[in-house]
Amino acid sequence: MANFLKSPSETNILIVDDAPDNLRLLIKILESEGYIIRKSLNGRMALQAAYRHPPDLILLDIFMPEMNGFEVCQQLKVSKITEQIPIIFISILDQINDKVQAFELGGQDYITKPFQELEVLMRVRNQLLIKQQYQKLVEQNQHLEYEVQERLKAEAEVRQLSLTDELTGLYNRRGFFWLANQQFKIAQRTQMFCCLLFIDIDGLKQINDSLGHKIGDRMLIDTAQLLKQTFRDSDIIARIGGDEFLILVSVESRNTDEFYPRLQASIDHYNQEHNYSPKLSISFGVTQCALNEKVSLEQLIEEADKLMYEDKRAKRFVNN
Repeated sequence: MANFLKSPSETNILIVDDAPDNLRLLIKILESEGYIIRKSLNGRMALQAAYRHPPDLILLDIFMPEMNGFEVCQQLKVSKITEQIPIIFISILDQINDKVQAFELGGQDYITKPFQELEVLMRVRNQLLIKQQYQKLVEQNQHLEYEVQERLKAEAEVRQLSLTDELTGLYNRRGFFWLANQQFKIAQRTQMFCCLLFIDIDGLKQINDSLGHKIGDRMLIDTAQLLKQTFRDSDIIARIGGDEFLILVSVESRNTDEFYPRLQASIDHYNQEHNYSPKLSISFGVTQCALNEKVSLEQLIEEADKLMYEDKRAKRFVNN
């Protein structure tokens, strides 16, 4: 016999029988092994006792007045409080039909009268061991499920970190290509318009060299927040390295002229609100995603990059 997870002195057994002689005999047998015994003389009292203080095991007489053992068992099995308590039926009858009904209603075992002490003890020990092993298995499964959830959470965090730029919280290059390639394929398949924006902060190298990387990092973080406020949650915004940002935007028309005034308005508002020196300035290029499967995302990025540098050169020409 395997060791119990609980000792008899920690094990609570409820005996339900309307015959005092049967109760006395069962109590004597089980208390001699150290079990804690409670008794009920009828089914209604048994239900109240079980709901109030659920026992580890119930020995349940079948033939009782008012409410028989089968009816008590049915009530116990529909309650969340008592549904897992093992039930051993006890009866003077040894008919197969009674045993079948007992098991169909959720009973775990069946003992016939007159009681044999060793049989009672072995059947009780067996059901307690099964229950305690089941509880241990449930606890192990719960612990395993918790560990699995923690592992999945950790893996999700790792994936998030591997796809996210640590400084700005935007997607990084890897994250952008992973998401944008999927969105680009959908756009080509559904003939949905989209635009790609290549954005570069003006003069960030000079800011880092003259004012320090702390100021440059602040400008990168602020630019990321500005872009998130200007564009929608469904748009894919990424910092792909240094002072360069990419945005993939789904649009309803081919008009790409709306982006510059939206961005410039956000930058102007930012500069007025913060009054930093130097002022935030960006150059950008925008290209429409051609609905042609032969055009790759990399080609669109290259084209938008060229347009961005044209914008930057035009600013230098004006300033000079």
